[in-house]
Amino acid sequence: MPFFPNGITPMLFVIVVFSFIAVVVIAIISANVIQRKKEIEAYKAAIEKGLPLTDLKLAKSTVRTLKAGLVWIAIGIGLFIVILAEGSTRYLSVSAIPTLIGIALIVSYLVEKRSAD
Repeated sequence: MPFFPNGITPMLFVIVVFSFIAVVVIAIISANVIQRKKEIEAYKAAIEKGLPLTDLKLAKSTVRTLKAGLVWIAIGIGLFIVILAEGSTRYLSVSAIPTLIGIALIVSYLVEKRSAD
């Protein structure tokens, strides 16, 4: 039995998926803009102090990898819930793809964090 009557589920699913994709893209773009502004401020401070720009090393944050991993896991869990709510177990394995990507990103974060220490 479908989660919503009268075939509204496919339309709702498409709207939710594309809205989520738009939100993720906007969040990624805004995070990149903020990161770039921080880099520009660091370059300006180095120039004002008279430091050569070749000596300037900006710390690369591994937290972005962790955040991306958590987002991918959330997407996988969301797909799992939507597929179960629809009453179909035929495509349940599709939710494993983003979940495993998220797990791989979190493992990458842990490896990067350990090598940085």
